Amino acid sequence: MSMVLLAACSSNGSPGNGANPTAAANNNATTVSNEVDSSDPAFSAYKDPVTIHTVTSEYPSAKYPEGDDITNNVWIDRYKEKYNINVVTDWVSDEYDTKLNLAISSNELPDVFRVNASQLQQLTEANMILDLTDVFDKYASDRLKGYMEADADSYESGKKDGQLYGIPQLHWGLIDQPDFMWIRNDWKEELGIKDPQTVEDLKNTALKFMEKHGGYGIAVDQTLDYLNLLAVSWNAHPDMWLEDGSGKLVYGSVQPEMKDALKEWAEWYKLGIIDPEFAIKDFSAMNADVVAGKVGMQPYYQWWGYNPGVDTVSNLGKDAIFYPYQLPSITGGEAKHSVFFANGSYIVVNKSFKNPEAVIKLLNDYAYIVDEGVGKESKETLSSLLDNDLAHVVGAFRVLNPNSDYEQFEAVSAALKSEDTSGLTTAGMWQKYNNSVEYIKNSTPSAVGDYLQQGAPRSAYSLSKQVLDSGNYIKTALWGATPEVLAGYGTTLDDILTEGFTKIIMGAENIDYFDTVVQNWKTAGGDDATEAVNAAFGK
Repeated sequence: MSMVLLAACSSNGSPGNGANPTAAANNNATTVSNEVDSSDPAFSAYKDPVTIHTVTSEYPSAKYPEGDDITNNVWIDRYKEKYNINVVTDWVSDEYDTKLNLAISSNELPDVFRVNASQLQQLTEANMILDLTDVFDKYASDRLKGYMEADADSYESGKKDGQLYGIPQLHWGLIDQPDFMWIRNDWKEELGIKDPQTVEDLKNTALKFMEKHGGYGIAVDQTLDYLNLLAVSWNAHPDMWLEDGSGKLVYGSVQPEMKDALKEWAEWYKLGIIDPEFAIKDFSAMNADVVAGKVGMQPYYQWWGYNPGVDTVSNLGKDAIFYPYQLPSITGGEAKHSVFFANGSYIVVNKSFKNPEAVIKLLNDYAYIVDEGVGKESKETLSSLLDNDLAHVVGAFRVLNPNSDYEQFEAVSAALKSEDTSGLTTAGMWQKYNNSVEYIKNSTPSAVGDYLQQGAPRSAYSLSKQVLDSGNYIKTALWGATPEVLAGYGTTLDDILTEGFTKIIMGAENIDYFDTVVQNWKTAGGDDATEAVNAAFGK
C-alpha cells in the first residue's frame, strides 16, 4: 500500500526520532538495572543487549527490500536501534500450528511466541508460560492498555483465575463483522428498483435482474457460508452459540429458525434465484460469476470491494459497482447481526525467559508506530515499516487496536465531507482517504475497496456503524477457547449440517429432513459438544 503522510498529531512518551527531547536525553543515563533510565518505562531502552528468541509463520505476500527477509528487516533493525533488543527467529513455517504443537510437546519453546486459544489453555495448565499480570501493568503503554480496555472480553479470555497468561492480539474491531446484501447498482437503477426493505424485496429484485439480464439471482458457494449470512433475516444465527429461553447455550445452526430459512431457500432454488450450480462452486468460482456479469446480487462481508470488487469494476466498468444494503428481518425492520469471537491468537512468554518486559516494549512500539507515528516519524521511516505488508510480518510483536477501523471510518468520512484532513492522524486513515478520493475522481479500480468500505455515500462501514451504534447484534457465547471436546470433532459436525442443508435447498430432501439432519448432528457428537460449551461458558 502507498501512503501520503501529511498530518501531525501529539502524544506523550513516544519513541519517535527527535519527538521527545527529554526522553532522548534520559536515554543517555544508566541505572543499576539493565534498563536505561526513562520517564516512561514503556519505551526505555536497555543498557546491555537483550536477546529474544521467537518463531513465526510464513507470509508469502510480504515484500522486502533486497537482502531483507522475515528474519532480518526494518522492524528487527528498529528493535535493536531503539531498545537494544535483538530478535532472533528460530524457525519460520507455513504449518505454524503443527510445528508449534511439536515444540510444545517436546518442551522446546522459544522465549516469546504466538498461540491459539487451545494452545494457550494447554500451556497455562502445564505451567509452561509466565504470568504476565504484573509486567503488563508496569510496562504496557497507555495506548496498549487502552486496546485491552476497548475489548475487555477478549482481554479476559487471556486470563486464568484472574491472572494474565496470554496477551490477545485482538482484531480490527466489531465494525468489520456485520454482513450485507451487495446489489449491482447499474441494474438496480436501470429497473428503477427501490432499496430493499423486506425479504420479499430481495427476492423480487433477484427475479427482476434475472428477467432482464438472464443468469441467476444470488451468488453463493458450496460451503453455504455466504448463503448463511442471510440467515439472520429469519432470526437464525448459524455457526454461533447463543442462549435459549432457559439460559442454556445452544448451537444456532440447529435451531428452528434455521429450518424456516432453509424452507425459503429451497423455494428460491426452484425459482433459479440461488445459483443452480452452487453445490460444485468454490469461493473463486462464485466470485468469477460476479466478475463475468452473470449475477447482480451477493450476500457478502464488508470487504466485497476488495474481492471481487476490484475485478468486477475492472472487467465491467465503474457503473457495474455493487453497493451494500442492510439485511431485512421477516418480522420487520433490520435483522439482528451475529458477532463472533474475533481474537484468533495470543502472545505468550516462556516461563524461563528473564526479560518479559522486553516483549511489552516491542508491543508498545508497534502500537505507537501504527496509531501515533504520523507526524512523529519521518514519511520514509513509516513507509519502510508499514508498506508492502511489513506490518503483517512482525509475528508475536503485534497487537491490533480494536477501535481502529471504527475510529478510522469516522475520521475518513469526516475528512471527505469537510475536505479538512487535519483529523487524519494515522497512516491507515490517509490510505483510506486517498484511495476514496482517487475512486471518486478517477474511478480507479484498485481504489474501489477502500471507497466501498469507507468513502462511498453508501459504504459498508456506514452501515456497520449503524448496527454497532444501535446495538442491533448478538454476540456469541463462545468468547474464548473452543472446548477441547468440540475442537476434537474438527469439521465433522458442521460437515453433517452442510451436506444435509444442501440436499434440502436443492430439493433432494423435503424440509422435514431438517429434523433428521439435526438428530444426526446430535448423535455424531453435537450433544457432547453442547455439554462441553455449556460447562465452559454457560451460566
